[in-house]
Amino acid sequence: MKNAISKTIFLFFIFSIGCNKAEKAKLKINDVIISVEILTFKNLGNQQKKELEYCCSYYPSNWHDGISFEKENAYFVKAKIDNNLLATLTESNTFSKTELLNNGNTYLYGKYHNRWGFIDNKNDTIFETEKFEGHRIIEITRNGNIDEVIVGPLVEKPEKMYIKINDSKNYPNLTPEYIISSKYSKN
Repeated sequence: MKNAISKTIFLFFIFSIGCNKAEKAKLKINDVIISVEILTFKNLGNQQKKELEYCCSYYPSNWHDGISFEKENAYFVKAKIDNNLLATLTESNTFSKTELLNNGNTYLYGKYHNRWGFIDNKNDTIFETEKFEGHRIIEITRNGNIDEVIVGPLVEKPEKMYIKINDSKNYPNLTPEYIISSKYSKN
């Protein structure tokens, strides 16, 4: 009997060494941001321009000392985002992937959630224009698993876009990025 228990424990130990824990699926981080197009104020529709009635300042050092700029001279980014991949990346202990996708756009793109970031041609971060969101979202249109977002105004023309993920239980420290080609600019 004692010998049978010893053999059972030994076999259990051998089998447990060979068993791998479930591994999380590889996420195609480069596929989160599908495409990016640079727009100017004149490229925006009337409703989008109306969203900019009260704007525009950026904040280089703190949220009290803003520097004004003209929206007519600003840049805007029109990006296509794979919302399914972004929700997979953003899933946290607070919000499941299903909740992120089924509660409008506010859980993926709202205050205190994923934050837009932009880099200029000098490799400097473009200053934020909104205290809580970082950069204003003028419009979001969802078509299946693709969200088309228009973000801006930006005081500088961006060369790179990224999405800073505030909380991810499965993929910490991953940041989707997109290098913006000048051929996708409308001036």
